Amino acid sequence: MIRPLLLPNGLKVTLIHQPEATEAAALVQVAAGSHDEPERWPGLAHLLEHLLFTGSERWPDEGRLMRWIQASGGRVNATTLARRSAWFFETASDQLSDGVARLQDMLCAPLLTLSAIKQEVAVIDAEYQMLRCHAPARAEAALCSLIAEPGFFQRFTIGSAAAFGDNTGALQTALRDFHRRFFVAKNMQLWLQGPQSLEALEQIARDFAGALPEGDMYSSAPALRFSAAHAVKMHALGDSTLWLSWLLPADLSDSVTLLREFLLDEAEGSLMATLRQRGIASNLTLKWLYQADNSCLLAAVFTTDAPDAVTALVRQTLQALLLTTSAQQQHYLQLAQQQFATLSPLAQLQQRVLGFAPAEPVWFARLITAVLNAPLARLFCSPEVQGETVLTQGFELSLATWPTSSEMRVEPASLHFYPRNRPFAPSVLPDQAITLPQVKPDDAAATLTLRPEFFTNLCAETALAYGERLRPLFATVRHLGGRGDWHEVQGVWQLTLRLPDDWLAADWALTQILRVFSQQAESVAEEAPDTIAIRQLLRVLPRQLTAVFQPACWRAVLSGGSKKQHQLVACHLSLFSVPVNPAQRFTPPAPRGGLTRVDHASRDRALLLFIPLKNAPQLAALRALALVYEPRFFQRLRVEQQIGYVVTSRYLRCADRDGVLFALQSPALSVTALLRHCKMFLRALTEAMPTLDMASLKSHLRTVNSDPALALLRRENGLPEPEPAAIDALTWEDLQQLHQQLLRERRAWRVLFSDGRAA
Repeated sequence: MIRPLLLPNGLKVTLIHQPEATEAAALVQVAAGSHDEPERWPGLAHLLEHLLFTGSERWPDEGRLMRWIQASGGRVNATTLARRSAWFFETASDQLSDGVARLQDMLCAPLLTLSAIKQEVAVIDAEYQMLRCHAPARAEAALCSLIAEPGFFQRFTIGSAAAFGDNTGALQTALRDFHRRFFVAKNMQLWLQGPQSLEALEQIARDFAGALPEGDMYSSAPALRFSAAHAVKMHALGDSTLWLSWLLPADLSDSVTLLREFLLDEAEGSLMATLRQRGIASNLTLKWLYQADNSCLLAAVFTTDAPDAVTALVRQTLQALLLTTSAQQQHYLQLAQQQFATLSPLAQLQQRVLGFAPAEPVWFARLITAVLNAPLARLFCSPEVQGETVLTQGFELSLATWPTSSEMRVEPASLHFYPRNRPFAPSVLPDQAITLPQVKPDDAAATLTLRPEFFTNLCAETALAYGERLRPLFATVRHLGGRGDWHEVQGVWQLTLRLPDDWLAADWALTQILRVFSQQAESVAEEAPDTIAIRQLLRVLPRQLTAVFQPACWRAVLSGGSKKQHQLVACHLSLFSVPVNPAQRFTPPAPRGGLTRVDHASRDRALLLFIPLKNAPQLAALRALALVYEPRFFQRLRVEQQIGYVVTSRYLRCADRDGVLFALQSPALSVTALLRHCKMFLRALTEAMPTLDMASLKSHLRTVNSDPALALLRRENGLPEPEPAAIDALTWEDLQQLHQQLLRERRAWRVLFSDGRAA
């Protein structure tokens, strides 16, 4: 249930009542971004985004939003775009009002101290150095170089130490002027979402609005115009990519979600299925490059070595979409709505405000016509491109002209859209069936979870090969009313299949799953390394914690479903060539410690420290201790010592190992220094362990939602899950004892690092 409001001071509010949610979220958008900052201060809006988290009048240090959210296990972040900025958080539903009060104070009464400014300038400079090698950021800068007017699009907007200069007092004045000008009620919007009643949410919104200063709305953004040359090529490492970007009227942006649903579909007859079958493209993502009140830039990014063929097939698809029926459009809209409903409250707000929230396709035909006739900018990124150095938006890019040629002729695609009638013949089921644990029988749609034996995994190449085979199957299952996923969950490859309600369709889907896993998977090349070092270390961590990559069996569990569906799944799984749910359990090896260097092209140094839990009964204490570490680690190393851009600590279950993760990335400090900082932090806590509110810690642990299917599967195999009784029994002494134990067991510490030297 949604209620829009316009409050007397001009603040626009959207309230969303989500009765089934256990968490609540808030998002504030200010109609000002990097294109609104003075030319003298490139990156000023980005810097202000950071600074608002560093302290305000009511909460100058303790209790401010960032630390408060981290201590309670919630999520908080912000973003600065060209014409707007946003701050948002998610927390337990009963804490929404307290969180909004902190959000209000930091937006209305930031301290903007000289010391905080110096601190965040250093952080933004580190972020800029990291982004200079970030492939998507470089590609977006190259695309924006094709925009002739306004000149904002060539401007440097990230910010750096050099751009901000040494006069911190002048920078402080500029920040306060920017804040005073744009952070007024009429220039802001608030979204609140949670299980509270609309009346309760409205009261929170009115309390938020009470302290907002008066002021005026600012004028519309200037019109955009591409340069005469609409296409460019760029030298870039990794997989070749094609970026297509359309300039569209802003009033059509809501219908783009439906277009996205059609384009991302991977079922037989779709654009993506055609591209894969012809071997000319493998992946597609859609993203907003720019959104303003009068125009927007939509980008489609393909992994491909055949940019002209892809462009031609995209145009064919758009022309075919003009002929779709209302029933087909409603079908794809329902798919988008179903996907949207699975998101958390915060993710839903982010999609509503910054992304692709599903809306009725009122203007769909008009949108497709607009896309077909819109100015189209094209960018092809490839290691093969040789160009001239161009400086734009603070990036040094190697660009080459891409002459416009007559449209490439390609074989017409046999495109078709759903719903479609598909007759399914029933399979012959065996007499035998596996033992299949079941969660909440008859309580929900039947959903199968299938994964390798605990403490084993598939190698990335094999897992990715299975993923390629499962893509079109899952897409078809989605059109039949089910859903399928194959991805890493807690560092282990896992299949999740929600069966279609139709019996024959469910039987067909299970038969296809069996066929995929019964065939030898031909290894495919791994994905290109992430251009951000710390993300690449996180990607590598699961395989470093796993000793066995050829599982001797699979483990399965069913959530929901009737007795008949349970029997159907259990019979199909008995046909697997590898046993499913055998009585014998795998004995896990002891945690393997040590240091591993990971090659990465970034000049930054990055470190992951994973400290595993050895004693399973201490799992509740570990999760509580991670809540103690997280805000203090950030405060000490990010705020006080400013060691780098990435500073985070959290509880992590990875490759069936429970532990605490510390992650650091710095452009200046060595890997040895980063590890030393982690050790010093842990030792300092030993000497001065803070006194905490154990009741609050326990309350948060009780609200942590774990997947009930995986939890049951773990218990069936003798693995721990935090039980309410164990949480209730926790004492401060338990946390202190575990902290000391983790420090003593350094041989089990797993360290991954990148030292800024490529192989």
